[in-house]
Amino acid sequence: MVYGKRDFVVQITVLNKPMLRKYLLCSASRRRQYVTFNLVVHLGVEGAAFTGSFLWKSRSLGIWSRPRGENMLDSGAPFYDTYKTLDGKYMAVGAIEPEFYDQLLKGLELDPEELPPQMSFNDWPKLRHLFTERFASKTQADWSRIFDGTDACVTPVLSFDQVSSHPHNRERGSFMKDSSGEEFPRPAPVLSRTPAEPCLASNPEVGEHTVDVLLEYGYTSAEIDKMLAAGIVQCNAVKAKL
Repeated sequence: MVYGKRDFVVQITVLNKPMLRKYLLCSASRRRQYVTFNLVVHLGVEGAAFTGSFLWKSRSLGIWSRPRGENMLDSGAPFYDTYKTLDGKYMAVGAIEPEFYDQLLKGLELDPEELPPQMSFNDWPKLRHLFTERFASKTQADWSRIFDGTDACVTPVLSFDQVSSHPHNRERGSFMKDSSGEEFPRPAPVLSRTPAEPCLASNPEVGEHTVDVLLEYGYTSAEIDKMLAAGIVQCNAVKAKL
């Protein structure tokens, strides 16, 4: 899963942005420019390193200078993690800023005067134990009601089936359905004048458009038949026919 996420992030930041910058510069200067991109080097090595720039700089700031699992953003901080509730579900907590942390303690009914400082690394295990006990004392629905409308940065961890029916997502229309009834996220950000118009057709079958693509590239029906017979290409016989 980590590898897949890295691929998505790197493709967006390392390939799409330079391509957009190239078009803008070419439009302004009227001069041609090339973007060099190697899948292995840029996507796998340089791109991943570049997207991790924040982590490198965080080492000198003390945010990511401790061993794995003991830093602020890698589940080390008790105020930036998930907690199991009474009914076996989870709540996500991201109360880093002091004002958000205060709201977190208020919702958990914990007195800040009786607790160690938020950024006392050595006391994080103690705080985590307290938070774990408190969240385990109520259901996810209970905690959702307590933190709803606050700035505590505490939200329920939803399943795929629950996400689209959440009141916020329903109000925003954050999810859509294709022609087969499958849900998918609406394109974001939403533009007021030229909003994206996603395709509502169902996902294509493997090989559904093989013949169409090959015909567009100039191959004849006879040549396509030979490639299909030799197993060079795959075609879905139900969806795509010569």
